[in-house]
Amino acid sequence: IMGWGAAGRDTVYDRKTLFDYMDGGAEVYLAFDFKQVFVRKFKGPAKGELALDIYDMGSPEEAFGIFSCDREDPEAGIGQESEYGLGLLRFWQGRYFVSITASDDEKKAEKAILELGKAVAARLGPAGSPPALLRCLPEAGLKKNRTSYFHSSINLNNRFFVASENILSLDRQTDCAFAEYALSETESGNLLLVRYPDEGRARAAYQSFSKSYLREATPTGTAQTENRKWTIVRRQKNYLAIVFESPSKEYAERLCSAIRYPQK
Repeated sequence: IMGWGAAGRDTVYDRKTLFDYMDGGAEVYLAFDFKQVFVRKFKGPAKGELALDIYDMGSPEEAFGIFSCDREDPEAGIGQESEYGLGLLRFWQGRYFVSITASDDEKKAEKAILELGKAVAARLGPAGSPPALLRCLPEAGLKKNRTSYFHSSINLNNRFFVASENILSLDRQTDCAFAEYALSETESGNLLLVRYPDEGRARAAYQSFSKSYLREATPTGTAQTENRKWTIVRRQKNYLAIVFESPSKEYAERLCSAIRYPQK
């Protein structure tokens, strides 16, 4: 690709060996249904090297999830959704999540990174559907590029710190969507929607969150926190909805009531 070619030996890491590749960030991937990652290095006309990582996440939902948990750069037009900034390209396609990074001279490597990304995306097969849970989120004011899907408390706390302890009882069996909203200057907030395997776990999580996070809450699960913003928690069968950082109680309640729960 533009004078860059494979250098060294390709490597593959699975759930047992991922820590050998990324000692500090493996937990984030292992919280998803990560299968394995293929790694290839490239050398070229510019200084440093390019690192191509192709993660098999097991399903399109999981691929979207790992991509969605760390979005901050502009769309790059590669794969189903992507972003590029400062020598780092990230995108997802089908059940795969891909990252390409430059170790030096990011500006000179930029075109090669983007062309390599396009070539890889074309070889990853058909597109996949994002998580069905996202369809439950209210549309008005939704910042789609700030919406994440995940399962565990480590992913939640990376987006919005709730507590050091896992007070919501999140694990591989829970599906979570975290979304940022801004309808106007006075109507904004963050919405966490969690789908539990059964109503019992949702009820226990409601009680745990209320006891640990909303000690001053009303019987309806509404409280004004120390920063004078509003937090409310609601349970609907096996779903738990929490609005954080709302400027008003009224908007938090409207946001919760606008969630489109499945009919069955």
